[in-house]
Formats: sequence, structure tokens, C-alpha cells
Amino acid sequence: MFTKPERPVDRVFLHCSASDRAEHDNVETMRKWHLARGWSDVGYHFFIRKDGTVEDGRPVALIPAAQGGNNTGTIAICLHGLAAENFTSDQFRSVISLCKEISGAYSGMVTIHGHCEVSAKACPVFPYKAVLGLDDHGEMAFTPTDRPDGDTPPTHSPAVGDIPSRPTLRLGDRNGDVQILQQLLIKAGHDLVADGIFGQASAVAIRAFQAANGLVADAIVGPATWKALQA
Repeated sequence: MFTKPERPVDRVFLHCSASDRAEHDNVETMRKWHLARGWSDVGYHFFIRKDGTVEDGRPVALIPAAQGGNNTGTIAICLHGLAAENFTSDQFRSVISLCKEISGAYSGMVTIHGHCEVSAKACPVFPYKAVLGLDDHGEMAFTPTDRPDGDTPPTHSPAVGDIPSRPTLRLGDRNGDVQILQQLLIKAGHDLVADGIFGQASAVAIRAFQAANGLVADAIVGPATWKALQA
């Protein structure tokens, strides 16, 4: 499926199409949208449909037009979808397989990121770090067979100890997973209130925890940080 281009590549970026409409579930629709913007072709190299079909987009030999200011040296992948709950296990299996193939082509010397990491957009809206098992550096920290439910990415709310399925958390998040994070930090000796709000106090505590445990002290709680907290 993936043929390594001659141009240098060190990052893979994931996107979502911002539509759940069946008639938009194909790369040709994306191509029409992007041509209408004056682009030379669709901005993504691969498009993953709801049924898991991977369609070719822009040739991988060409730089994508998907992450403004961060296109050089990248591969761009888009999954069809808008609402997080509407992405499918078939899509997740396909993106895992594709990213493993790309990573293997570069002997693991590529990292995988969401568009949101270089943009103010929420794209992709699904928990891509949990789906792909990415650590805080964007490397695949575990393979699909390491997952509690085999090769199918989680589509349900995980149990407290289901670390690989925990979503990535960062400053500004407000949800039950933040509260679990805060409870674990409190158990680790940090003075916090478990209010479910990832504010500055939580960011300071998680940075201190990450630094003390040899992790990147960026206050972004990914799989590696979850694992260390649980331990």
C-alpha cells in the first residue's frame, strides 16, 4: 500500500474530513473541495472511508497541503468523519495498519501527530493517540495485539486501569478522565483538587510528575504518562 518516496519524511499527520455524510465518504469529494480552493490536488496522501477502505490521494512523492507551515517532510492521512463517536473500528484498524507500514518503511524513524498539534483546529476529533498507542513523542508505544480487546481499538469508555485506551489530556480539558488524572496525581503526593478541570495547577503537577519520572515535561498526558501514573 505504501511506497516510500524519495523526498525526506519524518512525520505523519492525521486529519478528519469534518463530515459524516455518506456522499462525502470518498477521496474524490475531498479532491473537489481542495481543487475549489485553488490547490493542485487533494491535500492528503491517503483517505480512509468508514468501511476501512484506504484510497490514494495526492501522490506520496509530493508534499501535502494539509498542515499549513508543517507540510514539508510529512505524510498526510485523512479519516472520513465529523463526530468522534461515528468513526469506525474498520477505520481504526486501517489507520493502525497504514501507520505501522509507514513507520516500518522508515525503520521507526517517523513520529505520528494530529493536525491539532500544529493548528488551533480540533482535527482529528477522535482520540488518535489512544487508537494508535502513541507515546508523548508521537511514537507507537504498543501494537494492536497489545490492546485489551485484541486488534480492535476501543469504542467504549475504558476502565480505570485500561491505560492504552485513555485519551490524551492537555491544558483546558474538562471531563471525567481529567478527574481520574487528578486523583492519580493526588495519590502520587501532589496537592490538587479532583474537580475534572485541567487548569494551571494540574499542568504544574503533571509537569513535575513527568520530570520526576524521566518523561517529557510538556503537561500533555499521553500513554507513557498514563502508564507511569498507574504504576
